[in-house]
Amino acid sequence: MRNHSMDEQQDRPKILIIGAGSIGRRHAQNCAQLGAKVSIHDVARENLTVLCRDKGYAPVYDLDAALKHESYNAALICTPNHLHIPVAQKVVDAGLDFFIEKPLSHTYEGVPELLTSISRQGLITMGGFNLRFESGLVFLKENVDPKKVAFAQIESGSHMPTWRPGVDYRKVYSANRSMGGGIILDDVHELDYACWLFGYPDSVLCTFGQYSNFEIDVEDTASFHFRYADKLVTIHSDYLQKRYSRKCKICYRDGSTTEWVFGDRVVDFKNGEENIFSYKDRFDINDLYIKEIQMFMQCIRNRTIPESDIVNAAKILKIALEAKSMSEGVFPK
Repeated sequence: MRNHSMDEQQDRPKILIIGAGSIGRRHAQNCAQLGAKVSIHDVARENLTVLCRDKGYAPVYDLDAALKHESYNAALICTPNHLHIPVAQKVVDAGLDFFIEKPLSHTYEGVPELLTSISRQGLITMGGFNLRFESGLVFLKENVDPKKVAFAQIESGSHMPTWRPGVDYRKVYSANRSMGGGIILDDVHELDYACWLFGYPDSVLCTFGQYSNFEIDVEDTASFHFRYADKLVTIHSDYLQKRYSRKCKICYRDGSTTEWVFGDRVVDFKNGEENIFSYKDRFDINDLYIKEIQMFMQCIRNRTIPESDIVNAAKILKIALEAKSMSEGVFPK
């Protein structure tokens, strides 16, 4: 095992980031801001060279050699979904704690073996479900009693072609089945926070399909039904909506409700009165990414298992894959 303990380099932990796409670059910048020494690897050598020259990161051109000969405190896995498991296995074989972006993978192949290796070595792992650090959802987690909930309606919608200006949406992983794309796997944040708030469901139903005019070979719309013994949670996800939508409504057995709007507010309606928790004026989306990395570093330092570890990430992946397997979906031409 070649990783350093956090105590050895507490002031400036040495972090290896694997994957220099948009999320990898964000994590690199945040890790540097938190005082870490950042090394970064990507298969696009020229782009990697430019990035490291501009930002002052250490470029890693040969990942296998770096894992064998260099010492890091931890790795952050930010590759496309279909590369997550083989890269994670390399990291585990090198004895490194790691953070892995969502979803854990696009299939369950290699996951049981990875979990066994992690457990055998006692490594600290964390899945990248940063919505768990959003102020409104934290408020729900602290104030909602799941035993009093009758039903919840969750929605997430955005417009895939305009996600990244100047980037051809047809070439990103989200649009391609072979790379683990599709709204079901791409939008596992909603599946995760539903489980975080209400527990893992007893059973799952899902209908999905491709209903846009986008040039993609994956589902762009999905509807989930999480069934519990005492409640029903529905989740709608899509790649279509030009007006970004991310929200949740919770209805309790007595008819009172709580509504959350991403980055904005939580509204309780009880006894004919509204109580509003508003945080829009102080919301910064990058804070969610900062907080999750701070939590990861804290868990490494204290050798504690984060709430969203790889075991949870594997459970969320299983739910998503079960949903995708329910039918071939609807793909009208």
